[in-house]
Amino acid sequence: MHVSREELVDGPLLPLIIRGVLLAVGTALLSSADPATALGPSLALLIILAFAAIPLPGTTGRVLQAFAEGGLLALVIGSVGMAGGVFLPLLLLSVFTAGQRGGLTVGAVAGFVGSLFWSLGILSTTSASQLGDELREPLLWAVLLVATGTIGGWVRRLTLQNETFSDRAYEDAFRLLTELQSVARNLSLGLDPTTLGHTLADAVGELAPGSTRTVSIRTGEGRLAPLVGRPGSTDDLRSTETAWTSGERVSTATPDGGRHDVFPVRMGRQVVAVLDVRRPGDQASPAAPVLLADIEEVVSKVGPKLAAALVFDEVRQLATVDERLRLAREIHDGIAQELASVGYLLDDLAGRVPDEAADELRSLRSHVRRVVGELRLSIFDLRSGVDDSIGLGTALSEHVQRVGQQSDLVVHTVLDEHGERLPAGVEVELLRVAQEAVTNVRKHAQASNMWVECTVDAPRAWIRIADDGVGLQPARPQSMGSRGMRERARRVGGDLAVTDRPGGGTVVEVSIGDWDDEGSGA
Repeated sequence: MHVSREELVDGPLLPLIIRGVLLAVGTALLSSADPATALGPSLALLIILAFAAIPLPGTTGRVLQAFAEGGLLALVIGSVGMAGGVFLPLLLLSVFTAGQRGGLTVGAVAGFVGSLFWSLGILSTTSASQLGDELREPLLWAVLLVATGTIGGWVRRLTLQNETFSDRAYEDAFRLLTELQSVARNLSLGLDPTTLGHTLADAVGELAPGSTRTVSIRTGEGRLAPLVGRPGSTDDLRSTETAWTSGERVSTATPDGGRHDVFPVRMGRQVVAVLDVRRPGDQASPAAPVLLADIEEVVSKVGPKLAAALVFDEVRQLATVDERLRLAREIHDGIAQELASVGYLLDDLAGRVPDEAADELRSLRSHVRRVVGELRLSIFDLRSGVDDSIGLGTALSEHVQRVGQQSDLVVHTVLDEHGERLPAGVEVELLRVAQEAVTNVRKHAQASNMWVECTVDAPRAWIRIADDGVGLQPARPQSMGSRGMRERARRVGGDLAVTDRPGGGTVVEVSIGDWDDEGSGA
């Protein structure tokens, strides 16, 4: 009969095995010291343990069973006298089990009852003249038994607290997600941080025409990154950091006579973003107090919306990463392993069949090998991503180099990343667009070379994937992959272009922001 690891560790089998081992060890030790008295107590203990192995229904029944087991064990062990100390680990385990089943009070009482019954057993076999000496050690063991029962009860309390906390956490998560689902359906602007950032910048632009607006947020590693607009000078960034830290508006003069105002975007007292408004000299003075008050009013209204969108975006990213890793594990442990087994079987059959059939089997084996290779690349695609230590350019470079090693493509990579990184959500979406474009080249282009260029100048970004393959096919522009790339680009405020490459092949470009010079290309 097969016993799973879960059944062994969490079920009743493991405690029963431990009790059996302790009984056997105690019997062996007692037999070596006094063979004549070992048989009777060992049989009695075996019967008690057999009773304890019978599962009783209900918590009360299991607690009473542990009490009875401990009391009977204590009487039998005590009846042997001090030599019965070899069986005390059995009694300790029984008292600990009582505490686990009933709690702190039950564990302490079980320890006291066990020590009492053991003392009674010893009294029945000890003469009055030996009583003082014989009871010294049982008193120490009595303290140990009570402590063991209490520890068992404490373990039960910690386990129940963890289970209760976990259950409540899932209940709270379900309630909050249900509320979010209901609320999100009625939001006029949705829960996209980039859209809400543009909405804030546009609303302030109507109040301050000619101004330059930047909305910045904190990334996972704590740095400020522009969500909308471009970062300013070092002094501007210092003012932005001050506004975020203090939670108050920071206003400074610019060298050209203009004004630089930084507004913290708050959800309650918590700063979730900052808005930089830079006005040139000819726009800075008229009605400045009124203008600042109007901007602060707009910021206060957008704050809760942007805060909700940022939290939702983080939750969505966590769920997406978890699901991608789960799919990667499923493919690796399921389909990929099964196909590898099929390949080994085909290799074995090819050596036992006629030559004409062996050729067909070898051809089939090559096909299986290609499919396994595709699956491995798909697993790599699912697992790859950006995080605090790996930015967009590094992740994309690692991906295309891995593809180049496992295919016949020669990959040419050009990376140009400036100091500031894009928000994590934007980097993830751009990476997925680039991965889909690379996959299309590998699967459909029949190309020999692939050129990958990535330029990041936050909040602008530009990625170009080009190949020298067969070029655009009639079905490819409207394929699911193409539509997915366009949707991802639009989600982060970008544009996607798929065109023929001069000299043959295809060019896929995705860009965020305005680019006057997209690079030389290939």
